[in-house]
Amino acid sequence: MMNLMNKDKKEDAAATNWGTKNKNATKWIEEAIQAKNREEECVKHIGILDVAFKEGRYSDIQVKPGNGPSIPAHRFLLATTSEVFKTMLASDQCKAASIDSVSLPEFNHEELEAFLEFLYCGKLAKEKFEMHFYSLALAADKYVIPHLQSYCEHHIPKLLDSSNALKVLEISEICSNEILKVAALKSILSHAKEIYFTPGFEEFVRQNPHLMVHIARAHTE
Repeated sequence: MMNLMNKDKKEDAAATNWGTKNKNATKWIEEAIQAKNREEECVKHIGILDVAFKEGRYSDIQVKPGNGPSIPAHRFLLATTSEVFKTMLASDQCKAASIDSVSLPEFNHEELEAFLEFLYCGKLAKEKFEMHFYSLALAADKYVIPHLQSYCEHHIPKLLDSSNALKVLEISEICSNEILKVAALKSILSHAKEIYFTPGFEEFVRQNPHLMVHIARAHTE
């Protein structure tokens, strides 16, 4: 009798355990489907923004670079990606302008195009990012664009070599970015012989004596 009761209890426990696992599995599947749907929706929205950027469809503001033609954009997108842009576009001067435009003179035309493409699409082709990472990193800091800041922190260290390590160290100083600073110093130490005996290094030392302190300290650590 006792054996039969124990057997029934074990079967009940097994059934309960199976039911719990089944519920967990069902919940996991449902969450996976929801995540997939969100991802597909996100991809769809990015596609729409990409078309809006490339075609300038329904644009309501012109963004002017330091040189070259202006690029059409959308006030709403600029304002939602950056609090700085939001404040700029809400200013009385911008509202009173006879032509809806905003000037970003630190960019040339190609740099501005890459910058706006990132704001619309959330990413850039590897080659385009490699070409414009310096201006993009500075813009991410100046206009306080968190996603672009994170993107630069993730991708710039992958580009580091003897040709650009000093430039990235300059960026890290301007933007007070510790992640880029550590990565740049590590690259400089790894390519010391290639970097230190070039004319470019002598110019760097003249212009950035304070950064030489960071490099000297890195050698002793």
